[in-house]
Amino acid sequence: MKKSIVFIGGILLIICGVLAAIAPDKLSMAVVAVMGVFVMLGFVFGIAPLLQFIGSFRLGVLHLDDLKKINSDNLWIPLSEINPFFNQKNLDDLFTEYVEKATEQREQGVVITDIENVINDDSLSVRSWRGVVMQISGSLTALGLLGTFLGLATGIGGVSYGTLQDTVSGIETMLSGITTAFYTSIVGVILSIVFNAVYRIVWNMALRELQYFIERFHMVVQPQADEYVKAKQYLNSKEMLGYLAKIHDMEVKMLNLTNAAEEQEQQVMIELMAGVKRDEITFCLEPVCRLADRTVTKAEVNIRWNHNQLGTISPERYMPVIEANGYIGKLNADVRKKACAMMKEWYDKGLHPQPLVMRISKSEILSTDVAQSICELINEYQLTPRDIEVAIGADAYLVCNDEAVKLENELLQKGFKVTVYGFNGDFLSFPENKADEMKLDLNTLGDNVNIAEIFDNSVSRHVNMSVSGIETAQQLARVRKAGFEYGQGGHMYQQLSRKEFETLMKYA
Repeated sequence: MKKSIVFIGGILLIICGVLAAIAPDKLSMAVVAVMGVFVMLGFVFGIAPLLQFIGSFRLGVLHLDDLKKINSDNLWIPLSEINPFFNQKNLDDLFTEYVEKATEQREQGVVITDIENVINDDSLSVRSWRGVVMQISGSLTALGLLGTFLGLATGIGGVSYGTLQDTVSGIETMLSGITTAFYTSIVGVILSIVFNAVYRIVWNMALRELQYFIERFHMVVQPQADEYVKAKQYLNSKEMLGYLAKIHDMEVKMLNLTNAAEEQEQQVMIELMAGVKRDEITFCLEPVCRLADRTVTKAEVNIRWNHNQLGTISPERYMPVIEANGYIGKLNADVRKKACAMMKEWYDKGLHPQPLVMRISKSEILSTDVAQSICELINEYQLTPRDIEVAIGADAYLVCNDEAVKLENELLQKGFKVTVYGFNGDFLSFPENKADEMKLDLNTLGDNVNIAEIFDNSVSRHVNMSVSGIETAQQLARVRKAGFEYGQGGHMYQQLSRKEFETLMKYA
């Protein structure tokens, strides 16, 4: 792709040079020159890397085609020996990291992470400065407008009515300024259109080559979930039936309990990934309400798996698995996108919905830029930080406190409300934070824990605190007596589908 980089870069440079050369005066030439600098910066940091990615994905496909010629059931070893695989530093670093992780997962006997979770459009965006480059087109138009105002200001400032000669000279100066104004505006629009068109074409080409590579990788090295499920159902039908029976809480007898547990986790992941392909993964809404009168104040968004044969699968069956292997990050991202789309539909109907609470796991904090992804979502669906509340798991503060606090500060600076969920009430051992609210989880407490004392500690520390996991009338009475005003749980409201929640809130 070196020739393409040189060709496209040369074309953009020539266009900018020609437009600057035919500028009517030095002022417009200077403005056009600044526009040219913006265009070339966008090319260097945005278009050129994408062109490199395109060539790298094509090289990756060629390497996979060579692997097909190897007569072996295990292609991971020869795959790891191809170095460099993409001949592009960023992609090679990602691929090396993925191969090492996949090798470790194979040795541990767990389901191998899909390569699409590592090399995807998000990773391309970060490594090609897409967020910045997308602003260049608008910046070119803005520079054109700036040139317009400068030209008009120069022209009007030169008008004089002293003598006839001064008047003629002033009119000539004004006309020159108007010429500058119109020229810079026209050039700004032209360069904006040209740059935007080139960038979008190259970006779509990169996505297409990425998809070709992923499809070939699935075909040659790592079959997709649906294909693996079919093979396992055909070759190991008894084991699959045992897995399905386990989901139904039926007794399953296996000789090796350790191997059975590992096999169970693999089967859960296989079926779950197949469920993702079948669009079975959706979300439910758990209302958070005022305990005194059950008035809904917001709703927590949670993952729900509606199996096409077994109905709704209990989160206890799959949440520990996807939290352990990090797959929960992808599911949470998909669920957040669907929930934001739902919120946008409510606003389009003229409604004023309650905020949605989005949970963030510790694996997401360690692997993705959560703050940026949430900001991109609310921009995409024309929402505001007041519409979304971010809930960070208490375990994240204990396992990766620096990253959790950093995310907390970024979200607070951007105007989001931050909640800590899963808190066990132990303020002494919990790291300091600036979250707007701490959510006490009753499921983490023993029967002898003094809830009133926890609430009093929160008051003395000026910490807003709510409660989750209220499943009985006795628990409700207990937390209300302690002083809690807001909470959630099965005794208040069950987790609701979108339709059920809309009926409750009269959004339907």
